[in-house]
Amino acid sequence: MKPYYAITLTALLVTASVSPVVASAATPTQVETKKPLSEKALAKKKLAIAKLATSLIGTPYKEGGTTTKGFDASGFTQYVYQKSGLTLERTVAKQAAMPLKTVTLKKAMPGDLLFVQAKKAKTPNFVGIYTGKNTFVAVTTKKVEAQDLTWSYYTKQDILIKSYQ
Repeated sequence: MKPYYAITLTALLVTASVSPVVASAATPTQVETKKPLSEKALAKKKLAIAKLATSLIGTPYKEGGTTTKGFDASGFTQYVYQKSGLTLERTVAKQAAMPLKTVTLKKAMPGDLLFVQAKKAKTPNFVGIYTGKNTFVAVTTKKVEAQDLTWSYYTKQDILIKSYQ
């Protein structure tokens, strides 16, 4: 090591140990808070989400997929919401745990997240996007498809719907 590097490094270490940075000396940054969307604007955004989700029907399934080259269930919902300017966590469990408003199927709007959970499971294992009239769009083991909630499989599962506010 050249001598001038040693002096600089020594000075830096001495300075750091003698005068630590005081947190209160830093200028606090303002947290940017977004103004909530009006009910009308939110409904319009949710319709756009449902429309985008529907437009992706036929996109192939890909384990861990998050692009139009291939999606998994949560990668699909995350992608659609992100393209609509909204943020979702990456996994089904984390999306279900987000502090979103839980609504009944009767109050669900196109664009809401629809989670499927086996009766004895602790967390949902599947997610899609509600499109109205007992239908939703989700990724199956083959591709993005429209699903019917009146199908016998879904009538035997717990359905949880969360609304992005």
